[in-house]
Amino acid sequence: MEQIDKIIADLGANYRKEDKDVLEEILEEVNSIAFNISNNKNKDQLFPYVKRAVKSIYLNRGSEGLQSLSESGISSSFEDIIEKLRNDIIKNGLRRLK
Repeated sequence: MEQIDKIIADLGANYRKEDKDVLEEILEEVNSIAFNISNNKNKDQLFPYVKRAVKSIYLNRGSEGLQSLSESGISSSFEDIIEKLRNDIIKNGLRRLK
């Protein structure tokens, strides 16, 4: 199963078929960022972190610039997804020094 198919399966009912191109673009961008952060081109090692970031970005589309949101008495705060990706890669020893 390809990376994109695994992400779609994880998203379940939150995924819309007409969004496949958008999701593929997000995956390509996050993979590129993860490779740059880690200096590691091993997609399998990075995939759990990439998948988490891609799903977060996909589900938070439309609220990219917000730090927090309060609606109808419900508050939500958004973490910097790429910063979390970077921290996860480094903390888990997946960064290769050049």
